[in-house]
Amino acid sequence: MPLFTDASQQFRQMDRFSCGNTGIHRLDARIKIGAFLVYQICVLSWPPQEITGLLPFFLFPVCVIRLAGLPLGYLLKRTLWLLPVAVMIGLFNPLVDRTPMGEWFGIPVTQGMISFISIILRCMLTILGAFTLLASTGFAPLCRGLRQLGAPRILITLMTFLYRYAFILVDECQHMLMAFRSRRGGSGPIPLSTWGAMAGQLLLRAFGRAERIYQAVLCRGGEDPEFVNSRSVITGRGAAGGLLFCILVILFRCFNITMLAGQYARSLIP
Repeated sequence: MPLFTDASQQFRQMDRFSCGNTGIHRLDARIKIGAFLVYQICVLSWPPQEITGLLPFFLFPVCVIRLAGLPLGYLLKRTLWLLPVAVMIGLFNPLVDRTPMGEWFGIPVTQGMISFISIILRCMLTILGAFTLLASTGFAPLCRGLRQLGAPRILITLMTFLYRYAFILVDECQHMLMAFRSRRGGSGPIPLSTWGAMAGQLLLRAFGRAERIYQAVLCRGGEDPEFVNSRSVITGRGAAGGLLFCILVILFRCFNITMLAGQYARSLIP
């Protein structure tokens, strides 16, 4: 049960973060989605053998997090939780690609090692950027922004109901586990023979509750106005801020800022 409780709390915590009143929160969702896509494209298109050039890209999500008043430590911790996926993706790169690239404090560095580090940095940047977008915008405005940008209506509807029914599934699972352990009089592990019946009951309970929610949506006109009928306006200041963000990201993509900073620092040394 702690696993399901923690997952539900993390979803709700992101929604609470999106209720802020900073300039970042007030930006139109379409601007933030466009800036996020530009940022992701620039990060993912960076040459895999130049890992030093990826480091300055951390400035963008960190600055946005600070401007939005979001907890940096919390988002970084959630980002690190997903790093094992990146490790599994690039785990065999050092073993497959052993082309020597040089030495670092006497340790031979291969091309596979560099590509492995590059995969980890890219995953950290993309995940942190996605968490920042979700925490500063909220799921409902994101769906509305995607719809206004031309995303298929059926896709937005599926995303909306999937997000809502995930909460339903987690809540029903919590209730069933609590009821089972209350009747059993302990908090020990659930017998394997019981999981089959509990899974079936969970499916039926979740379906029943989801059906009631769907009927309520139909009674309101057959669609959810929060996601479909709401409209927002892009302000000139917001558009200028989004454009400035995209220009800076593209400049960081075109030039290795770390290398340029190092060359400038060396030029200052007599």
